[in-house]
Amino acid sequence: MTIRRSCSAACRALGIVLAAAVLTTGCARSAPTRSVDGVASNAPTPEEDQLYIALIRGMNERGQSQAALAFLDDYLGRHPGDVEALSLKGEALLRTGQTDEADQIYIQLDRRRIQPVAAFGLGQVRAKVGDWKGAVPQYARAAKAAPTDSRVLNNYGFALMKIEDYAEAYDVLARASQLSPESTQIRTNFAIAAMKSGREAEVPKILARIPEEERGATLSFVRSWQP
Repeated sequence: MTIRRSCSAACRALGIVLAAAVLTTGCARSAPTRSVDGVASNAPTPEEDQLYIALIRGMNERGQSQAALAFLDDYLGRHPGDVEALSLKGEALLRTGQTDEADQIYIQLDRRRIQPVAAFGLGQVRAKVGDWKGAVPQYARAAKAAPTDSRVLNNYGFALMKIEDYAEAYDVLARASQLSPESTQIRTNFAIAAMKSGREAEVPKILARIPEEERGATLSFVRSWQP
């Protein structure tokens, strides 16, 4: 009962935000109003649904994943098989430590062959519980499905380092760094893989794009890193 009341309050609040956002973007129709139990009183347009999802994604990114879950339950009540909403729900569940529930979401997506979302999510679940050997093949599947996604490659490379497969991690992270050359996180992981795979001479060049004031601390971290 508490969850239902929280969702109702959240939905009313988001309805206000949606209305303001729709007015700001100049859309002719107003945002959907919702009844007390969170059911839409008039059907949202596809544009309004996209805005709803964008706001939920922002909540996840700001660490408001409990609220995001309430909004996602409302949205999935209207769009039960929506891939993007299910993906966001899996992410929110992971962020709130509900790994078993997140695993079930990604298993469902995997059965529907929704890639790379499903494989990456399954990898994230296994990484979250420290099962790096289980995470590697899932990330590998995701990287095969999305070979130019630097986030997927970075997580895949990091998982390879955690199982001490540094040579493969080096190759994967080299690709990730080429795709996202300004990412400090990717460059740091790439430098660790280079160091651990016997390519220490390459490390200064790898770290050259990192701001000079951060380079010394980053190099110390690279040298001290252990799986």
